[in-house]
Amino acid sequence: MQFSLSQLKRLREWRGLTQEELAEASGVKLSSIQKQERGVQDDAKLSVAAPLASTLAVPVEALFSAEITDKWINHSVEVPA
Repeated sequence: MQFSLSQLKRLREWRGLTQEELAEASGVKLSSIQKQERGVQDDAKLSVAAPLASTLAVPVEALFSAEITDKWINHSVEVPA
């Protein structure tokens, strides 16, 4: 079964981060983030999803959700710039 990080771009933009900032803060390669956002890489691994979710201050499952709801967003968490 393949999983894509369907909400990555929306969550990244909601947090006000560029792809480069997210890559630096999460330790995930910029090219991986770009591929996920373009839908080129459709098999997301936990080793990629976990640091992205942590940096975006959302649970991992939020990246895979069909829609973003308030339960995924913790408004009190500061995201490193």
